[in-house]
Amino acid sequence: MADEPMTDDEVPDIKDIDTGFLAEQETRLAIKDIYTSVLAEQETRLDITPNLPCNALSGGDYDDLYTFYGSEDSSGDEEPPNTEPISIKIPDCLLVSPRSCYDPFEPPSPIMSERDALKRVTPRRILEDSSLELQLDDFAVYCNTGAYPDEMRPLHLHGTGTDLYFDGVVTNGTQSAYVRRVKIHALPIGNYGPESTDLTKDKIWIQSEDSAESDIYYRLKTPAIEYKRFFEPFLWVADLAKHCVDFLEAMYLKKNRVTIHHFRLDFAAWLHATYEASDNREEVLMWMLKYPRCDYGSAVNTNIAFLHKEAVGTLGDTITNFHTLWNEVHFFQKYTPAPTESRNICTVVTRYTYDCFNHLPFGRLLEVMDLGVTTKRLRSDLLAQRPSATFHMLPNRSDSADVSKICPGDTISTARDAVESGTVWEKEAARDDHHDELWFALVQDVSFDKDGYRVFEVIWYYRPVDTLCGLMKYPWSNELFLSDHCSCDEDSKIREDEVHGVHQVEFGGTPETTKDFFCRQMYLAEDRTWVSLSQAHLRCRHVQDGPVSSYEDEYSLGDTVLVRWGRNRKLCQPCEVVYAAEEFGRLRYTFRKLLSRRDVDSTASNAPPNEVVYTDETVKLGRSHIVGRCHVRWFAATEQIPTPYDRDGVGAYFFFTHQKECGEEGYTISPLDEAPWSMNQGPRQDSVPKLRGLDLFCGGGNFGRGLEEGGSIMMKWANDMDSKAIHTYMANAIDPEQVSPFLGSIDDFQRLAMQGQFADNVPRIGEVDFISGGSPCPGFSTMTNDRTTDPQRKNQSLVAAFASCVDLYRPKYGILENVMGIIQSCRDRDQDVFSQLMCALVGMGYQARLFFLDALSCGSAQMRSRVFIVFAAPGWTLPEKPLQTHSHPPSVKNASLGRLPTGEPMAKREIAKCTPFRYKSASQATAGLPTIYDAKPDICVPFPDHRVVSGTNTNLMRNRVRLIPKFPYGMNFSQAWYGYYGTYPRAAGLGRLTKSERSTFPPSRHGENTKVTSTSIQSNAYGRRLPHQLMGTIVTAASPTDAKQGRTIHWNEDRCMTVLEAKRAQGFLDSEIILGTTTTQYKIVGNSVAREVSLALGTVITDAVMRSYGRDCKHSAVEQEDEEVEQDDEEEEEIFATSPLWARAARRRDGESETPGTSVPTSPGAAALTREKNGNNKRWRE
Repeated sequence: MADEPMTDDEVPDIKDIDTGFLAEQETRLAIKDIYTSVLAEQETRLDITPNLPCNALSGGDYDDLYTFYGSEDSSGDEEPPNTEPISIKIPDCLLVSPRSCYDPFEPPSPIMSERDALKRVTPRRILEDSSLELQLDDFAVYCNTGAYPDEMRPLHLHGTGTDLYFDGVVTNGTQSAYVRRVKIHALPIGNYGPESTDLTKDKIWIQSEDSAESDIYYRLKTPAIEYKRFFEPFLWVADLAKHCVDFLEAMYLKKNRVTIHHFRLDFAAWLHATYEASDNREEVLMWMLKYPRCDYGSAVNTNIAFLHKEAVGTLGDTITNFHTLWNEVHFFQKYTPAPTESRNICTVVTRYTYDCFNHLPFGRLLEVMDLGVTTKRLRSDLLAQRPSATFHMLPNRSDSADVSKICPGDTISTARDAVESGTVWEKEAARDDHHDELWFALVQDVSFDKDGYRVFEVIWYYRPVDTLCGLMKYPWSNELFLSDHCSCDEDSKIREDEVHGVHQVEFGGTPETTKDFFCRQMYLAEDRTWVSLSQAHLRCRHVQDGPVSSYEDEYSLGDTVLVRWGRNRKLCQPCEVVYAAEEFGRLRYTFRKLLSRRDVDSTASNAPPNEVVYTDETVKLGRSHIVGRCHVRWFAATEQIPTPYDRDGVGAYFFFTHQKECGEEGYTISPLDEAPWSMNQGPRQDSVPKLRGLDLFCGGGNFGRGLEEGGSIMMKWANDMDSKAIHTYMANAIDPEQVSPFLGSIDDFQRLAMQGQFADNVPRIGEVDFISGGSPCPGFSTMTNDRTTDPQRKNQSLVAAFASCVDLYRPKYGILENVMGIIQSCRDRDQDVFSQLMCALVGMGYQARLFFLDALSCGSAQMRSRVFIVFAAPGWTLPEKPLQTHSHPPSVKNASLGRLPTGEPMAKREIAKCTPFRYKSASQATAGLPTIYDAKPDICVPFPDHRVVSGTNTNLMRNRVRLIPKFPYGMNFSQAWYGYYGTYPRAAGLGRLTKSERSTFPPSRHGENTKVTSTSIQSNAYGRRLPHQLMGTIVTAASPTDAKQGRTIHWNEDRCMTVLEAKRAQGFLDSEIILGTTTTQYKIVGNSVAREVSLALGTVITDAVMRSYGRDCKHSAVEQEDEEVEQDDEEEEEIFATSPLWARAARRRDGESETPGTSVPTSPGAAALTREKNGNNKRWRE
């Protein structure tokens, strides 16, 4: 045993540890086989959730056992039918305080003080020197504080801050006495050490201060009936401590520093190997069965204070502190804060970002920092490598303002329509906009009207004020965006006498252009999206040679799509395209049905909702029945399903392992040995090239990990100023050696990067391919009462910090998340931080798109509506919006955000008419979790995080919670006191609470200026959740007293929501570790982005990356950029010159004439409809 600990440089990699046990996969299989044999031999029924999935013992998660009602054609939020038999389980005892605290109490032995009891049971022991062991039965351990008077506590809380006491019968032979309120001094536990293969069993003692002086130990035997639910789970934790301490000692002897990742990957294998030849093997395996996974990280984290106390007491400080584990998950000192300028509260930004944001209310907090020499050089080199499209104009193009010489390809301007014309376009002037009186257009064709005037078919340019940039400051006054809005369907054309001027535009240019304007982006008006300008965009879709097919409209044989068929019009199912043919002038597809396994296989009722079976059944339908694309992949029946296929259909990912074979006597479901040759299978994410990611405001990592799981991103750097959040992020990293966290503010991070002080956790310019961030939302959230305070202005300014980081690193892709309040609807549109961010990103040349997503539509059990801005560098494909896979409840209403000059919203909620899955309810999300009643034992062995936040379970709060009726579902204080919603009148005392029960709650406040309080008639406080509806949005505190977000009480148990239930609502995996106290854990969970959303976004980013590389993914991004940069200019000229639009322009310049009336023809019906809507407007938007 070494006397000195090793240095950090000597610490071996986790993967290099030679512990001598079985390989991980072999060990898991061996454990699983032994578990099965032990259960068969002992015929023991364990108290765990039935139907344990086959991957539960092989690193899988224990969170997908809920019943799915996707085939229900439900028209409302009513409860789904109960398909299980009703059973009532009566617990032995649910007392919170020991029986000895109640009157009358008749003890089994005479009540005595501890000193008198010791004299009674040890009359001749006083002069002896050896220790003495007494037996303690019918015992209960409890604390006694103001908030928790005489409340029982599990023993593992001893020594963690609160004094504990015990009552019980002390016995020595035939003598016994009952002692009360004896303060616990020590809790010795035996059988530690690798030489002992026995579990702790009955080797647990208690010592009081008096008994310690006499070297007397109370050996714990039989607990009181009311304390049994506290003591039995503690025995499992005590055995965990024995195994963990033994593991730490064994690793110390091998000079291996133990981290939390050892308990996630290696501990179970070590335990199995250690007890393989032991007489207690089956007993240990039965202990392991109570915790149904091989990842012990969550169990260790939950009990870390107790484990540390036991390790120090058994191994001593030297061996204990040798291991890294404690600094990772207990003291949070593994990652130290970066140096900071403590007095400087300013937000550090680049000069460009400052110029964009300095006029906003938080502008005074912005501080410009100049780039250092190294940083400036690296950034210049990076920008020089970026490809840029080249557009070559034909020679002899007229630069004159002579209207008679205007030809296709010219850019003209015209006066904007007056209000009297009935135009929907309001005249709005953005900050520093000098062209608000004009509209600009790219001429497509020239014809003559009936009066002989030349008229022009055009594609309209949009100025920033016409887009999501709104009224905010756009950095370049000379930039135009070519739109997809043309005049072909408009009745009123631009006449030659309405032309204000002809302008020179440099397509693909930069702000430094010598021409009047430059245009490098196309703005898709309906999608509110910017994409890089291409040659094809210069031609209106009506005058192109052939039909332009979009990516979404191309369905090849073997593709998998979601198809609406059958009686349920709200449900679609995955199918394979097997044939396509035109019938009676319409395209018809033949689809192979891929049926839900749980619907056709009676032996797989608990199959994941996204598991299908391969069939030979087909259906013939038209294009209108296709809802969208999906991904389907075959896996072997024994194969562990990888992410994202293992996430219940998130991102429209399905899988199959079995096939349906029909015979004369019906059909059978059997494993499929290989993938069908005809199907274009979904991608394996491990085959996708990776972007190096920087995760800003990373929190606990739910956003970044979801993006990573999408397949194309590997987070290499993470930044947050919350130490516990950063340590949580790293505790869940797949390979912590590959991630470099920066613990500190984004201001300090950028300051170092701008000065060129790069390090492992401060990447060099050019290393970052992807940036994500969920900037702090309190500055925009409606939950914040005052968003004008200095702290909230600072939070708002961090959006500028994000933009600055993008400007500094210029990644290929990026995404920002925030609450809906970041977009101003009507008021303060000239202070819209969202629009200003769009100005900054598009001003850098990025393609950009806005997503307004509800977490429930991606598979989450909560509404959680959020705004996402996704952007891509030129030359990279911009991600599409994720497909909605889960339905909205009928109670969800339409919503819109922001306002455009046309009166249209910037974004609006999309409620899909047809989805493959029904929304996930609260009871489905929390299914499989055991009943914990009042949650007082604070230990849930199979699910360690299934415990409530401590402040929500005080004596007073518990008494209030139990007074809220459980039926009908969804009751809260307001309904219990003032009467049910929907009844009239509602007044104090008309509910079910009596006046004495009402007195348990705070008094109501009255007055005109009084805000809504927890006991107001409008309050949502003390509310129970609805089991068959969505959970409320998870916030940063589980506070039942919150008048806005107080619906936190379980629908059927007298307790608030647990940390694990909040984790499941947010999409965290059960096995993922959240560090800190329960209050801190809940805050980290509440601050996160829902995992289902981040995973869905990650999948669409992956799809965009693969399309950027090419489907074969053979070339790296750098190689592709080089190829684009080196593209031959002559080829560009040839493409440009052969365009039909420019060919007509060339003919006109060569003197050829065209007869009047050659504008693009419009069908009479369409022309009439357009005329009816348009009137005399030149620029109509429907």
